Amino acid sequence: MAEELVMPRLSDTMEEGTVARWLVHEGDAVAEGDVVAEIETDKATMEFQAYASGTVLKILVGDGESAALGSPIAIIGEPGEEVAAGPAGEAPESSTEGTGEAGGREEADRAPAEAEPAPDERTPAAAPAGRDGSGNGHAGTLRISPIARRIADRAGIDVSSLAGRGSGPDGRIVKVDVERLIERGGAPAGAPAATRAAAAAPAAVPEEAELRDLTPMLKAVARRMSEAKATVPHFYVSSEIDMTRALELRAELNAALADSGEKVSVNDLIVRASAQALLQHPQAHRSYVDGHHVYHAHANIGIAVALDDGLIVPVLRDADTKGVRQLAVEARDLVTRARDGKLRQSEIEGGTFTVSNMGMLDVAAFSAIINPPESTILAVSSTVERAVVRDGAVVPRRIMSVTLSCDHRACSGADGARLLQTVKRHLEAPTLLLA
Repeated sequence: MAEELVMPRLSDTMEEGTVARWLVHEGDAVAEGDVVAEIETDKATMEFQAYASGTVLKILVGDGESAALGSPIAIIGEPGEEVAAGPAGEAPESSTEGTGEAGGREEADRAPAEAEPAPDERTPAAAPAGRDGSGNGHAGTLRISPIARRIADRAGIDVSSLAGRGSGPDGRIVKVDVERLIERGGAPAGAPAATRAAAAAPAAVPEEAELRDLTPMLKAVARRMSEAKATVPHFYVSSEIDMTRALELRAELNAALADSGEKVSVNDLIVRASAQALLQHPQAHRSYVDGHHVYHAHANIGIAVALDDGLIVPVLRDADTKGVRQLAVEARDLVTRARDGKLRQSEIEGGTFTVSNMGMLDVAAFSAIINPPESTILAVSSTVERAVVRDGAVVPRRIMSVTLSCDHRACSGADGARLLQTVKRHLEAPTLLLA
């Protein structure tokens, strides 16, 4: 009997996926567990394995095409078996009646991002939006899913301009609609109607400009960073670190490891120093989640990797338990597979701290946006030679600027400063990194 292969959930933030390429063709026989396609999610390109054996009867979503989470993308069955399938990428219908969160009410939030309401569905709100305890607008005026309401409330966005024009059934406002509004710089709740209309209107595109759709990864980056900047109270702590001795240690290590092919980078030393510091300062190594503090037992450190069209942050798990050499080997492997699109789901989740290093790009200073639920991220700038005073004498030293971004709900200014002090101490006395 024919069975559908559906778009799988390969990311915790995934709402739709793109078939990067099929590795099989219609008529090919496949066994359970065979890799049949590469799926591009909002975080990476991942392998998709068949979960049943049979013959590929029909491919519903071609190379480069997208489909909503749970939508059929191919059908497998017995050779010659006839199949009847709906349009490619069509998601199964689901009930969205009521406003409760139980019983699959969040299915409406999985509407394809490109879905647009028909013109005759675009009915204005019956009255100006107001606060009545339902989140946004008057009861009965706005049809909005619970998730969409929570996102709008957290961001302080007035969604009355979307009334009757959501991507869900009957114009219901769903998660993707609110996220689009936030990305466009939606007007805050209580703003004048003219301001709300201007915020909701798409910007004019000059005739000579080229308009390109965002990839799933860039959409995710835009959405998550917009939410983070709007909802996380950032503060910043900056310092300068004398990297002279750390660079000397790195040179010694790499000379000793030359025959093995191993190599230690400056970033590996920074990751090691950060891991050690995080375990010494639990107040700065906790997350704020739904009104609670989550204390982390181990330092899972993300390393930001720039791709040709986007950014991905693979995670070095339990970095506090690993030496510099092991961190260097694992980091090099993760970076290589990140650029090849070969990371596994477990390797891009669970971070508790991130290092974003742009030192190789001649950056004097920058600050990074926190990636929730993490509460801190370290922005690393270029190391430059500078004349400094040491013991009354002017000497050349290698100085690196860093800025720590902190979530004020999770740690205080003093907590962030102490964490950064410890990172600095370990890098300026680098034998501590070998302990």
